[in-house]
Amino acid sequence: MNRRREKRHSGRKKGYNFPVNLPIIEELPGGGRLELHEMMGDDLTPARIARISYLSEGGDDERDAALLGRLIRLGHTSVFEHQVFRFLLDGVPMYIGEQILRHRIASYTKRSFRYTSPARHLPANLNEEFHIPPEFLGLKEWKGSRDPAELKGMIEDHIRKSVELYEELVNAGLRKEAARCILPAGTRTSFWWTINMRSAMNFLSLRLRPDAQWEIREVARAMARIFKKVVPLTVSEFLRQNNLEKYL
Repeated sequence: MNRRREKRHSGRKKGYNFPVNLPIIEELPGGGRLELHEMMGDDLTPARIARISYLSEGGDDERDAALLGRLIRLGHTSVFEHQVFRFLLDGVPMYIGEQILRHRIASYTKRSFRYTSPARHLPANLNEEFHIPPEFLGLKEWKGSRDPAELKGMIEDHIRKSVELYEELVNAGLRKEAARCILPAGTRTSFWWTINMRSAMNFLSLRLRPDAQWEIREVARAMARIFKKVVPLTVSEFLRQNNLEKYL
C-alpha cells in the first residue's frame, strides 16, 4: 500500500511534550501490518477531561499522571473515550477481521470483495495474499503427526485451485459478489479501524491473553506497542494494573 505523507502529532511523555510522527507501522509476524494514521488527544487527556466532574483546577503533568492511574484503578474509564485512534489494519486473514469486527464500539470501513478481486497473478510467496497458518511458517510450534511441509504444500495447492476457479467463474459472467464464496477464509483483507481508548482497553484485555487465537494476539501486541509510543503512561498503567504486560 502506498505510504501516506508523514504527519506530526503533539503528545506528552513523562510530563514533557514530544512530537509523534505518523503513521506508526508495526509489522505482524504472520504477514500484514497495523498502522496508526491519526489520533485525537494525548496521554493526559483523560485526566484533564475528568476534572470537569468536580470543576477542579487543572493540575500539572505529574498530578494528571497520578489521576490517570486512579481513573484506571477505580474503573472510571468513560473519560478514555476522548482519546481516539485511527488505524489501518492491512493484510490480515478475513476470519481475523471478523473477530475484530465483534468489538462493536468502534468504526470500520473494510475492503469489499464485491468490488475488488484477490491477486490475479499469484505471488511466489502465497502468504503475501493468503494467510498460511503460523505452524507451517516456523512461527508457532507444530504439534501434529504429519510432515508440516507436506501440509503446507496441500494448503498452497488448495489456494491456487480456489483462485483459478474464482477467475473462471468471474470470466464466465458470475458476479464477483457471488464468486467470492469459494475464496479461502485466509484471503487477506484490509480495513480502517477507528477506536477510542476505552474500547481499545477492552480489546487488549481480551485479545492479549493466551486463550485468544495467535493471529489476533499479534494484532493486540502490535496495538500495545504502538500505544507505548504515543500514550505510554496510559497503556503502561492499564497493562500493569490488569497484569497484561507478561503477554506482550
